[in-house]
Amino acid sequence: MLSIGVFFFASFIAYAARFILVPQEYPLPSLPRILWFSTGLLFLGSHFLWRAYAQIRREHQSRFKAYLTASLILGGAFCILQSLGMWSLFWQHHREAVHKSGVIAAVLLMIFMHVGHFLAGYIALGYVTFQAFRGRYDHEYHNGVRLAALYWRFLDVVWLCMLLLFWLARRSYTG
Repeated sequence: MLSIGVFFFASFIAYAARFILVPQEYPLPSLPRILWFSTGLLFLGSHFLWRAYAQIRREHQSRFKAYLTASLILGGAFCILQSLGMWSLFWQHHREAVHKSGVIAAVLLMIFMHVGHFLAGYIALGYVTFQAFRGRYDHEYHNGVRLAALYWRFLDVVWLCMLLLFWLARRSYTG
């Protein structure tokens, strides 16, 4: 996990150095609005996951399962909207790639790293939800829920960094 985090951080630095620190001669794509909406879904799903964790610690099984299910549904909606937004962002970068080499590689790297992190978290959330409906968690045994909630907070931070990076890159255009 540490090596993936270091690699992801290095790709952030490379993207920032290429598209933020060096003024661009051509405009980078604007952020699709759907990405802003999907960000709200990510934070809401993460919030519900923490609410689920609080409920299982109090042994409120029905509320725990409801919050966990809501988090899983919002995670799926985030995935769909994020896919549409990233696809749009990729194709906008692709159209401008004729001007500079390395653009597509940098954007693809960021997108695939993001997808990998999200899929790992969504699979874990699905597993935790499945186990919750099997009665696996209670007020004494809930570490899986806590770890899933922590990971989703990590996803919140990673996505915010990516969103900020794309937004700042767009603002570095000198034309």
